[in-house]
Order: sequence, then structure tokens, then C-alpha cells
Amino acid sequence: MKRVIMILSIILLIVFVVSIGVGSVFIPPLRVLKALFALLGFKMPGVNQMDLTIVGQIRLPRIIIAMVVGMSLSVAGALVQGLYRNPMADPGIIGTSSGASLGAISCIALSLNTMSIFYLPLFSFIGALVVSFLVYRLATKDGRTPILNLILIGIAVSTFISSINSLILSNINQYQVSEYIFWMLGGLDSRSWVHVKISFIPLISLILCSLFFAKRINILILGEEESYTIGVNPERLKKSLLVLVSLLTGVAVSVSGAISFVGLITPHILRLIVGSDYRKLIPASILGGGIFLIVCDTIARVLFSPVEVKVGIITSIIGAPYFLYLLKKRENEVTI
Repeated sequence: MKRVIMILSIILLIVFVVSIGVGSVFIPPLRVLKALFALLGFKMPGVNQMDLTIVGQIRLPRIIIAMVVGMSLSVAGALVQGLYRNPMADPGIIGTSSGASLGAISCIALSLNTMSIFYLPLFSFIGALVVSFLVYRLATKDGRTPILNLILIGIAVSTFISSINSLILSNINQYQVSEYIFWMLGGLDSRSWVHVKISFIPLISLILCSLFFAKRINILILGEEESYTIGVNPERLKKSLLVLVSLLTGVAVSVSGAISFVGLITPHILRLIVGSDYRKLIPASILGGGIFLIVCDTIARVLFSPVEVKVGIITSIIGAPYFLYLLKKRENEVTI
């Protein structure tokens, strides 16, 4: 396990440095490292001023956002898969993504996004949190929250919110429609240090919190009766996990827009490598999620350069075929 974490850490570091250098102006990795050390306050002779500007003001904040958002969505996916005891589960099941989209379109419809950069992230975060709690409350009966209820009500609420979003879309102007579509596609373009300040500390804190649930998720996967026997209250644990997943996803999509499949692909692939023990899977998902989204964002920047593709399109192009593959594989296993 230590070897896997070390390898993932090295890959993340390499991907982080290389991605900063890739773009319309290519900066070799050594020059990127010099610029990074210079920005940290170290005296680095021969540092190019243009490198400092490109790295410090344009690319570094974007790559940091890509890293922490990827980590957050990946961990959220792993937690949801443990909660539902299903490796194909995704944070969207509990209504988080639909809630964030409702918050975003409400902000855009009220033109608050033109008044301050903070309103769109705030509204999308509040929407994600409120809808997630609504799904949980509707699914809870007599103090218990059956997983099947949670899934069915999550789907129903998400469908209802989608219809509300469509209603709002049909009554706003073309510019606002475009703004909402760009948000829904998920993108990290124009991300600045302001976005880093908004999201970095909350997301890193929530990611670290997820590590404390690893052992209890392992127990929950054994079954609710077994959990009670061992001394873990499954209902309390479900509630805590739903809050944590809602916060992780809500804060992440508030600064990145709706980015699909990160929470499905990364934990699923890493489960094949490290196994289903959450004490190993969560740390691996943290690093793997950061690697995956940084790579996808780099592809989005250079694929059709100078035109930039939204990173959400890249994750969907990769994720949708993989999801279909998983469905087909499970279908074959059931048939056999």
C-alpha cells in the first residue's frame, strides 16, 4: 500500500509540474520548478519574468483548483460507493449535482453573477446542500434511511429539479442561457487566486475529514445488522457521510461547474489496484482524483489549441464509455 501511495504521489507531482508548463507558451519543467521556488520566496538566479507571470498568475491557480476539485469529487464518489455498497454509485444519486445546477441557474437568472464573482459559487453550493438534505429527509422514515429509498427519491428529486431548471431556462435571455450552459459543461478557464481562496482550505479540510470514516465504512459494507453488533450506528454514519459528500461535491462544483464521472471512474479503477479497504481506497482516491482531473484539464487546454475545450466534456468523453463498459461487464457477470 505504501508503494502505491508513493507512486501516486510521484505521478501527481510530475503531472502538476508538467501541466503548468503546457499551453500556448510552453515552459520546460526545470523552468517551471524555478518559477515555483521563486514564487515561494527562494532566491532563484536567472528566473524569467514572463515565466513568473504565466506560472504565478495564469496557470498555477488553475492547476491547484483542478487538483483539489479532482480530489474532492473522487473522494465523494468513493464515499457514496461505500454508502450504497455499490462500486457504480456516483454523488449525483443523492441530488447534489442537480441542487448545484438549480443554485447556479437561480444566480444567473437574478443576474447576481454579474455583480460579484462570489455569488455563483455561493448559490451553487447552497443549492447542492439544500437538495441533498431534502433527499435525505424524504428518504428517512421512523429514524431509518433505507438505501433503496435514498436512490429512488434522489432520482425523483433530481428529475423534478431538472424540470424547474428547464422552466427557468425558457424565461431568461440568451446571454444568461449561455452562461448557464458554460457552467453546466464544467470548466476551469479563468480560474484565479480568488477561486483558490474560496475553495482550497474548505476542500482540503473535508478531504482530511473523510479519512476518519474509513474504518466505519468498512464495517457498514458488512451490513447494517453487523454494524450494530460491532458498535457502529449505521443511521448516524449514513447521515454523516451524506453531509460530507454534499459539502465536498457542493464546494467543488461551485468553483468548477458540473464535472461528471470523476467520482465514478477514479475510485473504481483504484479499487481494482488497492482493494475495497477504505483505509487504502480513500488515500488512493485523493491522489488519483487530483491526477485524473489535472490530466483532463491539460488535454482540454491543448487538444484544439488555441481554442479551449471545457474539461467537463473531456471527463464525459472518457467516463461515458467506461461506464458503459462497467454496465456490460456487470450484465455478463449476472448472466453467468
